[in-house]
Amino acid sequence: MKRIVIASFLALALLMGLCACGRGGEDATVVISPTEGETTEAWIPSRIDCPDWLARATGWETEGDVIWLSGITPEQEPVIAAYDTLSGAWTRVDFTTGDAWQPEIGPVSLAGDSIWALLHESNRYEDYDKGTARENLDYYVLHIDRRSGESTAARIPFEGESSTEGSGLFFTGLLALDDERAILAAMDRFYVIDAEVNVLSQPSLPAYGNFHGFRVNDRRWYSTPDGSQPFDRETLSFGPPISLDEGSMLDSNNGHFLLSVGKKLYSVDPESGEKELVFDWVDVALSLRDIGGFDGFENSAGEFYYPGGDPFYSNSLVRVTREQRPIRQILRLGAFSGNSQPAVAEGYALTAEMMDAVIRFNNTDPEYRIEIVPISYANEQERDRVLIELATRRDLDLLDTSFLPDNALDSGLLADMLPMIDADPEISREDFIGSLFALMIQNGGLYEYTAKFTLLTMTTHPELFPGREYWTVENIQALIAAHPEMNPLWHSLDWELITTLMSWAATAEFIDRDAGTCSFDSPAFIHWLELLKALPDGSEYSEDAKLMNICYDLAFNAVHQEKYMMKGEYVVAGFPETEGTGSYFLKLGSSPNAWRGTVGANTRVGILAASANQQGAWRFMRTLMEGTDIIGLENGIPVFKADFERAVEQAISDDFDERFQISYFTAENAEALRQQVYGTTKLVIQDETLLSILRE
Repeated sequence: MKRIVIASFLALALLMGLCACGRGGEDATVVISPTEGETTEAWIPSRIDCPDWLARATGWETEGDVIWLSGITPEQEPVIAAYDTLSGAWTRVDFTTGDAWQPEIGPVSLAGDSIWALLHESNRYEDYDKGTARENLDYYVLHIDRRSGESTAARIPFEGESSTEGSGLFFTGLLALDDERAILAAMDRFYVIDAEVNVLSQPSLPAYGNFHGFRVNDRRWYSTPDGSQPFDRETLSFGPPISLDEGSMLDSNNGHFLLSVGKKLYSVDPESGEKELVFDWVDVALSLRDIGGFDGFENSAGEFYYPGGDPFYSNSLVRVTREQRPIRQILRLGAFSGNSQPAVAEGYALTAEMMDAVIRFNNTDPEYRIEIVPISYANEQERDRVLIELATRRDLDLLDTSFLPDNALDSGLLADMLPMIDADPEISREDFIGSLFALMIQNGGLYEYTAKFTLLTMTTHPELFPGREYWTVENIQALIAAHPEMNPLWHSLDWELITTLMSWAATAEFIDRDAGTCSFDSPAFIHWLELLKALPDGSEYSEDAKLMNICYDLAFNAVHQEKYMMKGEYVVAGFPETEGTGSYFLKLGSSPNAWRGTVGANTRVGILAASANQQGAWRFMRTLMEGTDIIGLENGIPVFKADFERAVEQAISDDFDERFQISYFTAENAEALRQQVYGTTKLVIQDETLLSILRE
């Protein structure tokens, strides 16, 4: 009884908003701004767009001060591009592909006056849709004479190495030796071949078959089981190995090793092995998408280059140069360890959206830059102590609350951002999805911004749905009785999950958080309990169409998963006997024990009430709110309206599932999702104390 009383008191405290955040005190520490006009030397990034004829770059190689990229044209044809980093000139290299069918090109390799590359045939999405996909796909060796421009593409007439999935034979790399020879690799097998793919020898080499390596001046190094070793192309022999920290080695024309470890780039002395920090990748990126690749290059002028955009399908280069820039005032962002342990590499964890915002802000704002302050704790008791100490800290301007439980912060810690939005000429309340913006308002203010949500709802077959007015528990029970051949729910095997999802929905439907009231004595709730009792416990799994589904991630499921469950079109019915849509917003990332299909963690952040520079902190918040390159319905429903609309339009597809003869996300599906998002007004309360009471 005592436990229930305590739990009930905590639940009441939640309902009455005792954990809401408000304004802080007046005794903030004054931060002295840099002297106006004062500058410092810094690494400055700038983007170099690929030419129009290079739609996407997939391969990377360097020679001298030239970057060589392989990729595809807008017409889906393979192409090679060269970018001279000293002159800034692009050169296009066209070539024959022989009788290769829909060939794609891997990284190029250069030696003497020749360019070598590996071509592989491919099936495209439309081939599967039309039934024209080929089972046997061949490889070709491409050879280009740079002096004459003549090229050949010879089919490899022998087998490579079987893949682990048994899906065919494949070759893993091609290394140019000179004008006449190249090494063709198939996993751990190596063949010295000529341009016509005649096998000249089969050497035994300790290198890995993808020939992933790096260059220091004119000397090539490759990864072997013993470390990194220099390679002699004439004798096919390796020099003494070096052992460096695990990371990515990049090309350099200035005589030293370049080692990228985590988010930092180091210069390593070849003789002593001593490391010197060059820069942090976060400081020289233009967005988060620019970070994560394994390629990079320092030319003879000391400029750095790396692929921009998606690291595997790049559409630009990023050049990093040393320049003078104005000294900017520091804004300190407190960030917690994402796994509740201080074992994160940098001592903190940020969501992808937050890191992207930090990168974009630090490379665009002329007056401020973000500095991340790690905050770690080992257990819940230590976490509570850390949160109490935050109330007295004066060295933070912003607090990333993404990895904290809901309502973990004390009242008064965070500032109200509503006046900042209303005073800002570049952003307004109308820029957000109205229903979600309203749900973030607590005690009349916006103290914590939550970047994305999803929808908890029920779906069924369009031909069985009688409409919202007639979507009652009685009719649902009649449907179950009329269709004994169908599992009533996708989750029928997991009774505990069904109970949790119904409890979540009940917190949104039958609790008024603002008024501090509940209506669990209503007929609708009693009918829900009757439905819960009527559902089978532990039905056998089947891939057949389901009668209904309690969908707890409509943002993710709308694109295809709901159609897979129904084996055809679906309609969002919502929970029965309710007003409005019958759907409920669910904060992503709030319940770590509940599996969801959505990719990535949620982003939540606020401005410290004690910050002496709330104006600068708000400028960062605006950068975060106004969007990111990391967009898509699989990441959740963005609160920022333009991002949501962009994600919806991006998801619309002509793709077709041949197995179940169903389309993916159509324009009609998109409009149905919009109606749910713009029409839903209620939010699930995921407080574990309250949910425990409901389950009991």
